[in-house]
Formats: sequence, C-alpha cells, structure tokens
Amino acid sequence: MKRIILAIAACAALTGGPAAAQDAPTVATASPAGIPADSPWRQAVLVQALEHFQHPGWGWRHSERDYLLGMQIAREEGLTVDEDVMFAAAFLHDWGGIEPFAVEGVDHATRSVELAEPFLRNAGFPMEKFPAVRAAILGHMYDKDPEGPEAVALHDADLVDFLGATGAARMLAVTGERPDYDQALGRIETFSANLPGRLETDAARRMAEPRVESMNAFMAELRRETPTGAKP
Repeated sequence: MKRIILAIAACAALTGGPAAAQDAPTVATASPAGIPADSPWRQAVLVQALEHFQHPGWGWRHSERDYLLGMQIAREEGLTVDEDVMFAAAFLHDWGGIEPFAVEGVDHATRSVELAEPFLRNAGFPMEKFPAVRAAILGHMYDKDPEGPEAVALHDADLVDFLGATGAARMLAVTGERPDYDQALGRIETFSANLPGRLETDAARRMAEPRVESMNAFMAELRRETPTGAKP
C-alpha cells in the first residue's frame, strides 16, 4: 500500500471543507518499501515516480528496487555513496524511456537527464550534487562504463534487476502487442549469459550468481514442458 498522505493545512481543513481537501497536494512521505522521503525535493521525486512512472519493466517499482539494491551493493562493496544522489538517480533514471516523456531517436538516459535537471532544481535539490546524478543516470545501462561510486552502484543494481525471476518477469511483461514472447525469451537467455560479465563489483557478482541459475532453470523447465516439435 502506498504510504501517501494528503497534506492538508489545519486552517484549510477548518475553513475550506471538502473542497480544500480535494485541492491539497499529495505528499509521499516514504516509498512503498519504506525508503524515507524526508525532504521536500525527495517528496516531489517520489510523487512524480509513483504517479507518472507506470511501466511493467522500468516503472517506479524497478526504480525502488534499484535504489535498495544499489545501497546494498555500496555497503557490501565498501563504496562511499551520497544517498541524495542515489535517491534522485535511482528514481529518475528511466524517466526518459516512459511514455509520454520519451522522445523518438533520443537515448532514454539522455532524455532522463534532460527531464531531471530542471525538475530537481525546481524541487529544491542541492544542485551541486547534480553532476553525480547525471553520471549515474547516463552510466546505468549494461553497455556503459560507469564513472563515480553512485554510478557504479546504480549500474550494477540495474543489471542485477535484469537477472533472476525478477528479470524474467520484467522481460515477459514488456511483450506488449507482439504475437508471441520469443523476443522476451531471447533476452532472458542473452542477459543470463552476458550481463554478469558487465558487472563492476564483487558484491553484485555474488548477487547475480543465484539469479543466473534461476533464469537458466526457468528456461530449462520451459523447454521440458514444451511438447516435441512445438514452441514455447
């Protein structure tokens, strides 16, 4: 259940009645997993994510997992990361890949930076930290070489979230209107084989091992269940 409260000023409650309640801004005080939004800019980021980043593969649930995985990787690897940078980068890194914000021909990470910079400035984010946010967003994909501790942590978290049962579910979820899920199955096999080699940290590699086994077991079971001559 989303931990979202309606922030209603006491005077509005006394004088405005139901109409004032309807006009009150939505304030997210913590993410569904309990990540605190203990400043106005964090609340703005979280509300933006929860209300607008709706996608089965790279919506706010993926962002929340990336933050939690990234912080775990940083702790286990001994990386010193700025939690503000991690919060902003994790929740906003896929913004540019979600409709209606995506722009055809523009890399989704580049687009995310374009959207995140003015948003964070207006929300009151400490903009002296934005270069690290930019680096983390631009470096989060598996084909990138991340620069900086937050970029490394987010990069590896993002790759780990492409693996295991979670990764398989995400790939199957984005099948969309295709007549089959061959593309999703192909990505599951490709990711399980190739993504571990793109990880930067030992902590993430340890996380990846059982996830790769899970993906491989899923594909093996799928083949066993498929009648001879038929396709999954």
